[in-house]
Amino acid sequence: MIKLKLNEEKVEPRKGFWRRQFQTESTESQKTFDWLFGVILPVVCFVFDPIVFKGDAWGAAYLGTYKPFAYILSFVSVMAMSAWLIWGEKLKWLNAFLAGLFIVGGIVSLSLGIILLPISLLGLFILIGALGFTPMFSAVVYLRNSLRAYQAAKPSLEKSVLTRSFALSAIFSAVVPSVINAEINRALDKIIKGDARTVRAEIQSLKYIAPLINFDVLALHYHRSALEERETEKMKAIAAIYKEMTGENLERKVRVLMD
Repeated sequence: MIKLKLNEEKVEPRKGFWRRQFQTESTESQKTFDWLFGVILPVVCFVFDPIVFKGDAWGAAYLGTYKPFAYILSFVSVMAMSAWLIWGEKLKWLNAFLAGLFIVGGIVSLSLGIILLPISLLGLFILIGALGFTPMFSAVVYLRNSLRAYQAAKPSLEKSVLTRSFALSAIFSAVVPSVINAEINRALDKIIKGDARTVRAEIQSLKYIAPLINFDVLALHYHRSALEERETEKMKAIAAIYKEMTGENLERKVRVLMD
């Protein structure tokens, strides 16, 4: 006799791990994870960064050249992620632009995590070293929320407008920080190659964005100069500017670099 199992509920197979992470609907645990690794810990990493984008007692910054790019993109991304996690679908068409920003943030975070992997593994010997793995987790947060923000914008925009808005946002998010980064590094190069007057002129335009600047470049230039050259007007101007901008004595910084 054939039994009809009409009353039995059909059980759907459980989704795989990565499929659950990138599903359109987010769970409460995923939202908590997103707040932690998409907003809170990235800020903590920048505050307590001893070596990646800003130098400390250990010497020059590892990726100091890209400090302006990283700081600008991270600030905008963290603020945008906060807005998305708070208001979500209520942002409507704005989510298309958030999706473009998040995809760039995710790719950059993943790249940074891969670059820092050797340092992060060594850093496990001290507690703060574990923060080096944050970019890997942040990449997951930004990539999956890029997908979710894109999906959330669909009801508010035509497909062509949605696609172009996403692409424009992604290009804008990558290009603008890159241009600012290049301009700041060009100004630092002028300081290094110019005279005392050039040093003072360039620093006037940079002092308003001092937190974005990697002043280790000036410390390295001072470190590589001859002792008699350090007595010139230009080098004294560089030392004075370094002290004003960082609050640190340049001679002390040079001794750290020599160790």
